[in-house]
Amino acid sequence: MAAFVKNSIFAALFLILCGCKTLPNESADRYVYYVIDIHGTEPDAQFENRDDAQVYVDKFKEFHTYKIVKAQHFTNEN
Repeated sequence: MAAFVKNSIFAALFLILCGCKTLPNESADRYVYYVIDIHGTEPDAQFENRDDAQVYVDKFKEFHTYKIVKAQHFTNEN
């Protein structure tokens, strides 16, 4: 009986001390900028910096009417 109590206490301590920990979402503050043609359904380009997206829009403004869309980054990066 003493062994059962000892093992139960050990198991409880193990579960308490080695429990799961939820890590903060590192990408919660990260955004991506999609460059989408106003008549299109899918993005033509994706950037992590709005300035880069604006350069892309300026480069192709003669051929396309683009819109920059800001979205929060939720991609699984594993």
